[in-house]
Amino acid sequence: MTTLNLTLLGAFREITAAELPPVTSAHSGRPLRRYALQLHVPDERHQELDAELRAAATPDGDHLQGSDAAWRVSEGWTASSQGRRPEIYVYRIEIQEVEILYAEAVEVEGLRIVPGMYRERADEDTITVTVVAELSDEDDEHLEELLREPGAWYDVIRRGISDTPVRMRFGRCLWQRTEEGGRRHHLELVGDEGSPETAPSALDLAARPGLDRALEQVAAHTDALSRLLGELRAGGVLSEDAVKAVEATAAPRALTPRERRELSRTDRLSDYWG
Repeated sequence: MTTLNLTLLGAFREITAAELPPVTSAHSGRPLRRYALQLHVPDERHQELDAELRAAATPDGDHLQGSDAAWRVSEGWTASSQGRRPEIYVYRIEIQEVEILYAEAVEVEGLRIVPGMYRERADEDTITVTVVAELSDEDDEHLEELLREPGAWYDVIRRGISDTPVRMRFGRCLWQRTEEGGRRHHLELVGDEGSPETAPSALDLAARPGLDRALEQVAAHTDALSRLLGELRAGGVLSEDAVKAVEATAAPRALTPRERRELSRTDRLSDYWG
């Protein structure tokens, strides 16, 4: 048995706990402490404690604060009443140490990304990293080169969390122009190599394939307009050959990587941090 210092019901309390086998973090690989607790709470405060435990059981909730760590409450805690009025409620819960997951930098293929905002989650040991960062000049160009290869896998290091590389790919990556002339990126990195490919959601499929075909047509007409203007500047009039050339240019085609990235531009990047 050991004694833990936890904040419960608005006060810092010393609580006797039984140590449980640790679990290995999917993020950093280090062992995370676990304990079993038994709490006795009077009737008039048990609903307040219920609310605290429910919040502390959610991934992004208000975890229990201790003297040296925050603690997540494991699902499946129980409460039972004992004795006559006023009743005492006995809670049996398990808690697990919460990691602070904020990378000092994300390194991929020689590119060092310093986060302005950072979030990391693990779902069945699949790590997903979300980063908001500003890049300019060579760094921005380097990132764009990496994004031109959709589905490519890279060794990614999350400095401050783990120096062991994780194989990851880029997911949805949005960007916004900054007032200084650089670009602010909302980047998603997913470490699901070897996992079965998941089917797209109904929301993703709602506007397809019509949306894809419409985008191809837009790109085609953009090329046609560019060609038309070039012919007008060169000759001053439209000949029969020029008309045929414009019509040929308007044939549907696949988008270039640069055109696809332009579709990821937004004027409100903050809308996507949820």
